[in-house]
Amino acid sequence: MNLQQLEYSLTLEKLGSFTRAAQALNMTQPALSLQIKNLENEIGISLFDRSRSRIEPTEQGLKFLLKAGEIVRAGKQLKEYAITLGSEYGGELKLGIIPTLSPYLVPLFLDPLLNQYPELSLEIHELLTEEILQKIRLGDLDGGIISTPIARQGITITPLFYESFYMYHNNEEGRDAKSLKVSNLDLKHLWLLEEGNCFRDQVSDICSLKNEKTNTRISYHCSSIDSLIRMVDNQGGTTILPELTTLSLDAEQEQNLILLEEKVREVGFVTRKLTGKEHLFEVLNGKIRSSVPAPMREKKGREVVDPGILEAWR
Repeated sequence: MNLQQLEYSLTLEKLGSFTRAAQALNMTQPALSLQIKNLENEIGISLFDRSRSRIEPTEQGLKFLLKAGEIVRAGKQLKEYAITLGSEYGGELKLGIIPTLSPYLVPLFLDPLLNQYPELSLEIHELLTEEILQKIRLGDLDGGIISTPIARQGITITPLFYESFYMYHNNEEGRDAKSLKVSNLDLKHLWLLEEGNCFRDQVSDICSLKNEKTNTRISYHCSSIDSLIRMVDNQGGTTILPELTTLSLDAEQEQNLILLEEKVREVGFVTRKLTGKEHLFEVLNGKIRSSVPAPMREKKGREVVDPGILEAWR
């Protein structure tokens, strides 16, 4: 068994096809099949189920590949660590950020971070939570900024800050209200993000929407909070906003905000254990925390809403 065979196996798991994996690895398909078969013979288990159109790991194979991924990443991290010895805060960070955070958070910390650490480079991908977690597991990302807490094997979480929830409306009569209990929300004309977004799940949770019907004449599927704001501005009704998005509203729009009491969204940094880049994560997280308003750095006894992320990898 060698690292190269492990890398071959991980590539096959990722691409689900001997043909595509062989092309990605710049080798022939028979050569790849032989290397995988030799590895399986040596360890005494079948890593992949070859009976389906897409190659998938067996139950035992998935467990083996999880450990194999850790070993391969450790080898790469050792090389990266050697490079950073000459420049303590140099190198590259590949990050994933969920869409309800990315356009509002990244502009706050990007320049301060890169100005202070000129030898550091960032590659940022706007992705859904499950995509971020999967890419962290496969080693395609170093870390991610998502809504936490979560329970996921091999993942470490560093809480960064806490966002209040705000109701956003376009009703002149409601402009005097500054705060509101969730139980008093009017849900009949509530605009929501598309299903599959963890922020929608959180809104559904705090508003108890499982059996509620909202606006029935228009079915609007979107993944952008800015789109929801514009729908309220033009069509009326209400939506729920996380706190960072409210920082970009103009003075007139700010009058349409009503703080929802009692609950907050926790935002955290997630990564694999022992990546070799912990010193870079530390400066990144420090810049993120310092870039948000000070009151957002503490939850102040409020309840953290569950983002609804399942524990299993698959």
